[in-house]
Amino acid sequence: MAQQAVLYDTLEARLVTGRVLSARNGIFQVLTGNVAHEASLAASCFLEPRNKDTVLLACLENGANVITAVLCRDDAASARVLLPPQSLLECPGELSLRSASSLELQSGGSMRLKAEDIGVFASCAAATVTKLKTICDTAELCCRAMTSLGQTAVSMFRSLTQCLGESRRMVEGSDETHCANATLVAEEKTTVMSKDSLQLAEETARTDAKLIQLG
Repeated sequence: MAQQAVLYDTLEARLVTGRVLSARNGIFQVLTGNVAHEASLAASCFLEPRNKDTVLLACLENGANVITAVLCRDDAASARVLLPPQSLLECPGELSLRSASSLELQSGGSMRLKAEDIGVFASCAAATVTKLKTICDTAELCCRAMTSLGQTAVSMFRSLTQCLGESRRMVEGSDETHCANATLVAEEKTTVMSKDSLQLAEETARTDAKLIQLG
């Protein structure tokens, strides 16, 4: 009984270099010689290939093609690093991130920063916050000049002590103070100037002085 022989083509894995023709939805067209191959990005290739890049292409046994590395780029001024959806950069020792020009950190969701000690040093800083919540056991603030501009500012302190060499307070609109007891102590002179003045007391109003002048 004759048996028909079947010819099987066995593919062997190989590495070739190619040039990226186009990229769309994570699929790249890579030209090797005079043949264009469809290739995906290898898990170990973090640098995103661009058009006209020279890449290292791995042709696998199952016929799939993957780009393992970007070898050459005509314009190396910019690059984009791609990571899987859930990635972790971990260093057992010290890690430094430096940029000779500007550095930008952007997150589409929440961003958290945890450290035992945080130090921020800048010649100029700008912060725009819609809602801020701060919980501090101890806060120390040293400012040469501070300008605050806000729609609404609410401050609550259990205990506040201020030591100022010279202070000037200007309020354009109304100014109101509510407290249980209030004491104003001036070593030399106290001057109150107003167009109209009104003092109200529910029980007792008293003025003690060696000399009282009413004019």
